Amino acid sequence: MTQIVDPDLETLLEFLKRTRGLDFTGYKRSSLERRFRRRMEIVECENFSDYLDYLEVHPDEYVQLFEVLLINVTEFFRDPPAWEHLAQDVLPAMLAAKDEHEPLRIWSAGCAGGQEAYTIAMVLAELIGDEAYRERVKIYATDIDEDALSEARLAVYSAKQVESSLKRCARSTSSRSSSGCRSARICGARSSSGATTSCRTPRFRALTC
Repeated sequence: MTQIVDPDLETLLEFLKRTRGLDFTGYKRSSLERRFRRRMEIVECENFSDYLDYLEVHPDEYVQLFEVLLINVTEFFRDPPAWEHLAQDVLPAMLAAKDEHEPLRIWSAGCAGGQEAYTIAMVLAELIGDEAYRERVKIYATDIDEDALSEARLAVYSAKQVESSLKRCARSTSSRSSSGCRSARICGARSSSGATTSCRTPRFRALTC
């Protein structure tokens, strides 16, 4: 069924893309409309055109709007096949093209609560070793959501949140004689169920964008 497009909504979306760099092209218009209307009801705007005017006059509204529009969904080693490809094919080739002492800079865009950035740290530490990781790697993570960045900076996760990391470690070590897994050591993930886990990866930087 053809989706009905509201021209005023499209104008609002184009305004956000032009002024804030947020492209919602791939989002379902029905979902976007519901989320916009939540804020519009609160600030008493009857239509999208009025709300666009409101945004221009009240820049603080962007923070509230983005909390409604942007949903932070992430976890350690989310989408395992992609991480396996990165660890087995992409990163080894990139590392081979660099001098062994050359600094490595990584950018995690849209880092949400930081799990993706810390996952990258774990993968790199496994590939180049803990000492080289500490000497060479800096990971920069950005997100438009300041609350999400605060969570990433704090870097405290529950045992349930790091469970996927432990499972990944078990799979990666099952075919090796190694007695441990760097991913688990870096994350401090050997905590009992329900405990809080502090994951403090060296040289991680959570920056505002």
